Amino acid sequence: MKLLVGAVAAAVLALVAGTVWFAAGVREETVVSNPYEEGLKVGHGHHDGAAAVAPPACDLGASPCAGVLAGGGTVRVELAPRPLATMKELAVRVDLGADAPPDARVSVSFSMPGMAMGENRSLLARTGPGRFEGKAVLVRCPSGRREWTAEVEVAPPGAAARSARFPLAVAE
Repeated sequence: MKLLVGAVAAAVLALVAGTVWFAAGVREETVVSNPYEEGLKVGHGHHDGAAAVAPPACDLGASPCAGVLAGGGTVRVELAPRPLATMKELAVRVDLGADAPPDARVSVSFSMPGMAMGENRSLLARTGPGRFEGKAVLVRCPSGRREWTAEVEVAPPGAAARSARFPLAVAE
């Protein structure tokens, strides 16, 4: 029995040593000193860059924000309740004012710059002339990051969609 245990232990030790030896031979050189931080600098999104970005002074997590839609038109966005928190239902309100195309589909999507957090899009319902409302939930990032981007998209039937992006931070 002792001989069998010794043989198994020797085999496992040889396997570990072989794995370490092999891994040392295929190691890649470091291209950047901190790959995670470098990745955060790269914008994340599924669009071609046509969306307008709200001025950095506006934090949708702190107050309602107004912006300009890429392709023309204005938009005002509000999220509640504040402070914004992950894993809790948020009320989303979008006001397009006089720029609201009739029968437009309005949605809001949330993404985290530099981090794939999955598809998070909510279709908003028309609640009045140029006004749309809906619900959304921001998921908790495993890394603890709290910076998000909200993108409002206005898609009139038969026309190109217009959008605007707004930065936001959650409290938790």
